[in-house]
Amino acid sequence: MLLLATFLLLPVVLVSGDGAKIPTTAKAETPAKAQTPAKNLGFTWDARAAEHLLNRAAFGARPGEIDAAVAAGPEALVDRLLTKRADTEAPFFEPIVEPYPRELKELSPDDQKKAKRDVAEKDRRQLLEYMGWWIDSMSRGDDPLLDRMTLFWHGLLTSSIEQVKRSYPMLQQNQLLRTNALGSYSDLLYGIAKDPAMLIFLNNNSNRKGNPNENLARELMELFSLGVGNYTENDIKEAARALTGRSTTREGTYQYRPNLHDDGEKTVLGVKGKLDGDGLVKVILQQDACTRYVARKLITYFEGVEPDKARLEQYATFLRKNDFAIQPFLRKLFLDPAFYRDEIVGARVQSPIEFMVSTSRRMGTQVPAIILGSGAALLGQRLFAPPSVKGWDEGMSWITTSSLMQRGNLVGMMLGIVTMDNVLDQADMLASANDPATPATGDGAMKPDDGAMKPGDGKTMKGSGKPDDGTMTGSTKPDDCGTKPATS
Repeated sequence: MLLLATFLLLPVVLVSGDGAKIPTTAKAETPAKAQTPAKNLGFTWDARAAEHLLNRAAFGARPGEIDAAVAAGPEALVDRLLTKRADTEAPFFEPIVEPYPRELKELSPDDQKKAKRDVAEKDRRQLLEYMGWWIDSMSRGDDPLLDRMTLFWHGLLTSSIEQVKRSYPMLQQNQLLRTNALGSYSDLLYGIAKDPAMLIFLNNNSNRKGNPNENLARELMELFSLGVGNYTENDIKEAARALTGRSTTREGTYQYRPNLHDDGEKTVLGVKGKLDGDGLVKVILQQDACTRYVARKLITYFEGVEPDKARLEQYATFLRKNDFAIQPFLRKLFLDPAFYRDEIVGARVQSPIEFMVSTSRRMGTQVPAIILGSGAALLGQRLFAPPSVKGWDEGMSWITTSSLMQRGNLVGMMLGIVTMDNVLDQADMLASANDPATPATGDGAMKPDDGAMKPGDGKTMKGSGKPDDGTMTGSTKPDDCGTKPATS
């Protein structure tokens, strides 16, 4: 059984941007000199701008990476971020199911319980292995924008292991998001409307002709594509009929059941016809509200504030012109002078997983994924387990006085100046105070045997770096580099 206490005995090594070890007392490099606007893009490309882009489009910069980014120039850096590299192969995962009831009946009561426990344990381990692989990928920075966009879609087109119960469909969904993360939103919407985890999560297995279940139809419009106010209740009812027959197998794969599908005529968003699930998605994608919704979500995620009406319309039109392609949209955004305006630089509140990963990167440390994931869970974000179908609330929703203190404690633990017991004492205090931003160690965080933080001997992390002056290479002011515990 892998426990976090085991990982606390592993050394945390400081490394340079190219992977070479550096002394823990290394001083920050001299910030790169400001550059003139490249090809008259309309903004100054300097260390501050480069770090801002790496904070938002990646997971922060390791020592040395900011100077390299300044030298490369904005267009080259953006193109590099947008170019999908050779992705590391995901861990093998497979359907894990309990024995059939007739097989269980042949076992003694104790053996039945053991068989069920073994399946549950294997399934849990499969999810944890994959989660560790994903967090490691974020931390290494091999393809940071791909990981960043996978995380974005994970929070928007979201399902939860708490309801789905099985790891296989959840990991299938994550691979769907990852494969299309920088591709086409339309492909994602077609895929998520028949994704097994989503069908289970939103009860579409019980959606059948004559007895429709509206859950998937409602969230498909409200949270995944159009937003409130851009459809009617009758549209929901008719859309639910279009989605009948979409179901899953016992193993958690997609299965269409034509005998359960309502093939009658429907009217959705003014379009009349014998719509099925794909026909419904096509109608949704034709709505101007859809391009505005997706454009608003993307801009708000990367900038931390909603765009004004004129800017939103400009980007929504661009998204429509490019058939919902994400890469050109992000290239336009990351080279937009407005993306580098003073009021948004250093002002976006990081989610817990972003905070944990980017902090370890900025410090130049190599922190085991189990610690990063457990720390994020303590701060209220357990991957694959959002609190609701809305995903996680972003921005200032992450921050309270207590959770801000906990962020500081977790940084201290990574540096070796705060003990694990200190972190857990704070977590218990937050739980007893009913702080919604941070779940208790045994409720909402990774469970103790999953590697969650649990009391040990109170020792700090071995081999961790000494605290420095708190500034980041090439930064121009503290909140540009994310040294404040909540922003980037």
